[in-house]
Amino acid sequence: MGKLITYAAGKSAEVIIWVVKHARDEHKAAIEWLNNHTDDKIGFFLCEVKLYKIGNSDPAVKFDVVEKPNDWIKVGKDPGPVTSTQQLRYEFWTAFLDCVGKDHAFLKAFKLRKPGYDHWLTFSVGSAACHLNILQVQKNSELDVELYVSDDKDLYRSLHSAKREIESECGFELDWREMSEKKASRIIARKEGVDFEDRKQWPELFKWLSVTLLKMREAFGKRI
Repeated sequence: MGKLITYAAGKSAEVIIWVVKHARDEHKAAIEWLNNHTDDKIGFFLCEVKLYKIGNSDPAVKFDVVEKPNDWIKVGKDPGPVTSTQQLRYEFWTAFLDCVGKDHAFLKAFKLRKPGYDHWLTFSVGSAACHLNILQVQKNSELDVELYVSDDKDLYRSLHSAKREIESECGFELDWREMSEKKASRIIARKEGVDFEDRKQWPELFKWLSVTLLKMREAFGKRI
């Protein structure tokens, strides 16, 4: 890590990648801390290097991203005119991030994302295998917080085996979806009866989102 910082300073680097054989908890914590306490223009990545063979083939190298900046996204094409639904999403996310940006406990647990026009925002839980999403499901008048397990059924089943303990720690029930027909699995907390156009509801919704995110990160984070 010392060499990495020295080389990054010498090259004025904006993307810094730390490659390790095994990513330990202290490695993850260091990279997450750096991403949370440095300029948004600088991104720190933690990668594990692995070798794979198929039959008698030569070993092939694969780099697994274990930790990355929360707001690291590819810049795509101009989405074109913004619809009223997209504009409402953007204003909701902007107001939510402004709200939690004043919450010390939230800032200690998460790096703030930039608001966008999508119906979701993503937050890191310190593992490449999964992350937390918050979703505006406007057609169902609901707000969701989910742990999204990308492609690790063993991890999902391990968490599911602790379902009772996890829900007890969170203080609410969760919707567990292994989604056997797909690689991904989802574990969802849901708030129904939401009217996103009623801005008077927003402070209550922001509080629910903040509390739910923090509880789920605490309950799942120590088991991942």
